[in-house]
Amino acid sequence: MEIASKRPPPAAGLLLLLLFSTHPGCRCHGNRTTGGRDGGTAVAATATLAGTVADRRDRPVPEARVLAFPLAGEGGAPLETATDLEGRFRFARLAPGPYRLLVEAAGFPPAEKAPVSAPAEDAAVRVDGEGRSVVGRVSAAGVPVADARVLLAPDGGGPLRETITRAGGGFAFGGLGAGRYAVRAVRGEAASAALRAIEAGDGPTAASVQLELSAGRTVTGRVIDDAGSALAEVPVRIEADTGPPGDDPLPTLVSSDRDGNFATLVFPGGYRMSASRPGYVLRRGPAIDARGGGAPVKTVLELVRGARVFGKVVDPRGGAAAGARVRCLASAIEDLTVQTGPLPLAAEAAAMPSGAGRALGTTRATVADREGRFAVDDLIPGRYRVEVAHGGAEPLRSDEFVLAPGERRDVGKLALRPGFPVTGRVVDETGAPIDGARVVVASGGAAAAAAGLLAVTDAGGHFSLSLPAGSYRLSANASGRGTAQASVEVAAGSSPPALEIKLMRADARLEGLIRDDGGRPLARARLAVWPADMIDPVAPPGASPVGSGVADVGGHFTIAPLPAGDARLEIHHPDYPTSVQAVTPGKYANLTVPFPGGIAGEVKVKTTGAAIARGRLDAVGPGGAKATADVRKDGTFRLLRLVPGHWRLTVVATGYRNAEKELEVPASSNLGEASIRDLRLELEGS
Repeated sequence: MEIASKRPPPAAGLLLLLLFSTHPGCRCHGNRTTGGRDGGTAVAATATLAGTVADRRDRPVPEARVLAFPLAGEGGAPLETATDLEGRFRFARLAPGPYRLLVEAAGFPPAEKAPVSAPAEDAAVRVDGEGRSVVGRVSAAGVPVADARVLLAPDGGGPLRETITRAGGGFAFGGLGAGRYAVRAVRGEAASAALRAIEAGDGPTAASVQLELSAGRTVTGRVIDDAGSALAEVPVRIEADTGPPGDDPLPTLVSSDRDGNFATLVFPGGYRMSASRPGYVLRRGPAIDARGGGAPVKTVLELVRGARVFGKVVDPRGGAAAGARVRCLASAIEDLTVQTGPLPLAAEAAAMPSGAGRALGTTRATVADREGRFAVDDLIPGRYRVEVAHGGAEPLRSDEFVLAPGERRDVGKLALRPGFPVTGRVVDETGAPIDGARVVVASGGAAAAAAGLLAVTDAGGHFSLSLPAGSYRLSANASGRGTAQASVEVAAGSSPPALEIKLMRADARLEGLIRDDGGRPLARARLAVWPADMIDPVAPPGASPVGSGVADVGGHFTIAPLPAGDARLEIHHPDYPTSVQAVTPGKYANLTVPFPGGIAGEVKVKTTGAAIARGRLDAVGPGGAKATADVRKDGTFRLLRLVPGHWRLTVVATGYRNAEKELEVPASSNLGEASIRDLRLELEGS
C-alpha cells in the first residue's frame, strides 16, 4: 500500500513524498515503478534491498522518499518506496545488481548513495540536518483507520502538510523544525477534532498522537456578489470559533464552483466563515453551528465590490503636500466583517499607521506621493470622510460622502491651512523623559479634524503637534504608565509655552466578570480601560486605553498593570452593543450588559406601496447610543445590537421627504434576532 504526502511539485525542487507501509515484523509490499518503458527480456526479480535513512545525529528519518535507480545494463525506470516510522525502507523483488539510492525528506537536502548492490539488508543513507517528527495513529471507535487524510500545520499558523494513514492507522510527518504543531484527520464522512500544541519530537522519542474519527457535519453554501450573482472559484475559509479570528492553524479550505456553490465536511462544532477575492470585501462573515448530527448546515457569503477614493493634497503655499498622511474612515457601515485577525477596538483602528487598516475594510490609510496625489482602494460601501495630516499644517477633515459598491470617487484637491506648533515633554514621576509616549488631541479647537491627531515622543520625551488656533485638551499615555491630560491655548501667529506632562507608574490590577442581564457570560468580549476623566462617550481617534484585555469563555477577565484610581471600562462584543461602565482597579468588577434588541422592517412609498430601493436609516437611542443601516434593494432593513429602550428612527432617501418614527425597543429572545419585526415606514415624494 502506498501513502501520499502533499508536497510541492518536482518543478519547485521538491518531489511528492510517498510512504510505503513497512512495519517491524511484517511482510513487505511491492515496489512502485515511477515510470519507464515495458518490453525486452526481464531479469528475474529475486533480490531484496533494505536499509535505513538517518540524520547526521543518527536519528531515523520517517516518511522519507527513497528511489532506487538501476545502474546495470540500460538502467531503466527507478523504483520507489518510503521509510517507516523507524526510518527503515525495503525494496522487494529487485533484479540483482548495482543501484543508486536517492533520498528526499521534508526539511532535508537530497542525499544519495551509489553503488549499492542488491541483495542487501544494511544499506544506510545519511541526510544532512537534524529533523524532528510528529507521529501518531488514527482510529474510529478504537479500530485503526487506513487511508485517512491527516493534516498538519505549525500551531501558530503556517504551511499545511498532508499525509495518508497506513494499514495500521499510523502516520508520520518527518523533517519538521522545532516547535509546536496542530493535527487533525478526515476520512469519508468522518473527521477528528484538531489537536494543538504538539511538540515535534526527536525521532523515536516523539510522543504518539492519537486522533479519533467520528461522524462529521456537512457545510454547504453559495458565494454571491452584491447584485446576487454567483461568484466562481472564490476561496472559502471555515475556522473554529474557539479563539480569535485567524487563530485556527488548520481551517477547512474550499472553493466555490462555477455556480458559486461549495460543500465540505467539518468536525462537529462552532465555526466562523469568510471568503476573499481581489476587489471585493466580505459583508458579514456568518457564524455557523455545526454541533451534533443532522442535515447539512447551509449559508450564503456575500462579497461586496470595493470602492476607491482618490485626490490630491496641497500645502498652505499651494504646492504638492508630498508625504501627507491620508485616511479614509467609515462613519456608517452595516453588517460588515473583519477579513483576518482579531477585531481592533475603535480607537486602536483609528490609530493604525499607514496601511495597517487594510484588514478592516472600513479604515484605510495611505501617504500622498511627491505630487501630492493619493488613492485608497478596497473600501466597503458606506459613509466615509477623508482626514489629512501634514507637518506645519492644521489637520483637515472632509465632509461625509457615501460610496456605492465599485464606485470610483474623486474628492478633488484638498487644500491644507497653516497650523501653529504645540511642543512639550512627557516625563515620569522623577522627571526622567519617557520615550515612545503617545500624545493625542482629545478634544477642543474649531477644526474637527484636530481631534485624534497624535504625536509620539522621542528619546528625550519631546513631542510636537501643528494645530489651528483654539483651546485644546491633550492626553498622554505610555506602556506601564497611567494617562494624564493637559490643556493648551493656541493663538494665531504664535506658539504656546512648552508643556510638561507627567505620567505615573501603573501597578494596579482589575479583575471581574461580564454577563448579560440574563446571566449569560460575554465570552471573548474585548475590553479597554480608559481614565475616568476622559468623559467623552466614545474615545477620540488615536487615543490609547491605559489597559486592554479579552474575557475568557466564562466572561472572566484580568487586566494589568493599570494606574490606581477610578476608570471606565469599554466593553466590545460582536453580539452586543458597546457598553461603558465605571470600574476601580483593585476592586472586583461584577458587570452586567443589557441583552440587545433589534428592528427589522421595510421602507415603502406611501402612495403606491412600492419598495424604496435605496435609502439610509439613522437611529438614536438611550444615552445617545447611535445605529445606522442601509435600506436594501428590496426595501428592507435590519438594525441589530440595539440597547433596549426608547429609539428615534430617521429615514433618508433621495427624492423623498425624511420620515421619523419613535418606538420602544425590547430585548430580543435570541442573539442576532430582531425584537421588533415587520415594521413599515412610509415616505412621501418631495
